[in-house]
Amino acid sequence: MDDREQKRLLDAAAPLIEMALVEDGAWEDPTSRAIFPANEEVDAWIVAKQKGVVAGLAIAEVVFQRIDSDVRFESLLRDGWPIMPGERIARVRGRAVSVLAAERAALNFLQRMSGIATATAAYVDVVACTGTRILDTRKTCPGHRVLDKYAVRMGGGENHRMNLKDMALIKDNHIDTAGGIGRAIERVRSYAPDLPVEVEVRTIDELAEVLLIDPFIERIMCDNMDLATLRQAVALVDGRIPIEASGKVSLEGLPKIAASGVDFISVGRLTHSAPALDLSLEIFPGGTGETPERDHGDRIREIKRHFGDDLVILAHHYQRDEVVEAGDYRGDSLELVRLATHTPARYIVFCGVYFMAETAAILASPGRRVVIPEPTAGCYLADTASPSDVQTAWSNLAGIFGRVDQEVTPITYVNSSASLKAFCGRYGGYVCTSANARDILERALRERPRVFFFPNQHLGRNTAAACGIPAEEILLWNPGHVPLPNRVQNSRVILWPGACNVHRRFRPEMVRTVRERFLGVRVLVHPECERSVVLSADEMGSTSAMIRRVTEAPAGSRWAMGTEERLVNRLQRENPAKTIVPLSPVPAVCPTMSQTTLASLRAVLEELVLGRVPNEIRVDEETARHAKAALNRMLSVRRENLDSACELAPDV
Repeated sequence: MDDREQKRLLDAAAPLIEMALVEDGAWEDPTSRAIFPANEEVDAWIVAKQKGVVAGLAIAEVVFQRIDSDVRFESLLRDGWPIMPGERIARVRGRAVSVLAAERAALNFLQRMSGIATATAAYVDVVACTGTRILDTRKTCPGHRVLDKYAVRMGGGENHRMNLKDMALIKDNHIDTAGGIGRAIERVRSYAPDLPVEVEVRTIDELAEVLLIDPFIERIMCDNMDLATLRQAVALVDGRIPIEASGKVSLEGLPKIAASGVDFISVGRLTHSAPALDLSLEIFPGGTGETPERDHGDRIREIKRHFGDDLVILAHHYQRDEVVEAGDYRGDSLELVRLATHTPARYIVFCGVYFMAETAAILASPGRRVVIPEPTAGCYLADTASPSDVQTAWSNLAGIFGRVDQEVTPITYVNSSASLKAFCGRYGGYVCTSANARDILERALRERPRVFFFPNQHLGRNTAAACGIPAEEILLWNPGHVPLPNRVQNSRVILWPGACNVHRRFRPEMVRTVRERFLGVRVLVHPECERSVVLSADEMGSTSAMIRRVTEAPAGSRWAMGTEERLVNRLQRENPAKTIVPLSPVPAVCPTMSQTTLASLRAVLEELVLGRVPNEIRVDEETARHAKAALNRMLSVRRENLDSACELAPDV
């Protein structure tokens, strides 16, 4: 959040804070005044009771300081970051009577805004594999509009108009009164010629009338249309005007609406019905602010000394900083796979997500045992392609080509299940990472005419473009609607429609904005970003290539990075002579990578000390054999300059 946005937010919150404190009688708390001596200080933490996304920390700080300017408030996270149950999100220190007087009002703001951000993130994730974007509405709590809409942005959503004067939205009452759509638009344009215009349509006939208006309006809202009509509307507009779907939108129905091809979906319940996120303020005895248990970090180091070379902790770059610091090695998927293959350690503790530990278990030498601190830490991208759906697609390709295993090479991104890696192994295919995707794709295309690339459509498209494959030879597979045979036969790269919910958040307009803020900045993005973002950037590269690029850059250079924010922030701390900033103004932090904490890491290590092996990753023998074949094909591919530099974005 930049200074202007923070000022706007706090200015809007100021009268609400005053009202909340007066309403709560915050300066007249007889209970706390009776129990605590006037100057007794406490050390307290705001703690998450639920998994979610935090928003409103700056407002909570102002609430405490409005009661007592001597209260110290320390945010441990940024708004927009994912949080886990039991996680401390802020520290509050000061006089007990002051801290407790402000507690309820501060939590009320924080819980409401975090609830909105959490609900928004759920909606945004549902459409992450599509081109659809989630919008809020004006259905906000009176007086809280700036706060509510800010919370939507922290959840990854976007704001529709802030108020009536931001855009002319012509709805049914306006149309009926004006005597038709054309007349309503004419009146608005005459009254406010510079104002963007959106028109609500209820039928295809009304839509057809809007399309006759010259010049085109800025947006069309299809209100309460059934799915068949909505698909017809999208086909009729044919990309000429952005389309917004609205009305009775639920989380369950969202995928079908997005599949229609609309550009936006507006969701009123983000702000009028989102439940508050459960947070609490906990005071610790003795004024230390520490839990009675031994510090996790110290205990982890002690256990590591106990095991010596028999234990290795691997941490992905996207893990929490404290987890990365506790690890023996940090790296991207390819680096950690190689380490798991060659380590002599008996126990491999993989701090990452499930597919990574699964891959390590497949490649590890006999006698090695792989455990993961958080077995529920999955991957949004990996889950976008199930083995049964991919097998069905492969069968459809067989119906088109006959001997499909002679025509098409399957390639799965390492962000996928062991079953999909095994699928590739069975049919002579490969696994790839973002670092070696180009090498693998080029090798596969020398072996067979086509590739079937899954699950990340954007990595596949960007890699194919880097290989010089024209757009007309790249086909996006639609599992619900098999493409025509001639379209498949004319393609060289067939893409599964999956995406990463983190890298999907970056947009071309962010590139333009960061260039305006930082003169001379170079924009460096991950190939999991959409093609339009890559084309707007200066360079793209894998995680390891991005790290090397900015680390080796000269002092004084400026970089904006389109990848997971924890990594970006860590690079800035490690390279203070350079400017390294996130590309997105809203944190792009992987929620599943956030699930591993020092507490969960310590818990599995304590079990190992006791002779138990918790959360061990095991892959059945047949799956492991085929998956290992595909992984070994990947590891056998070498290029002289493997992953040595980023690539210039094509056509830039």
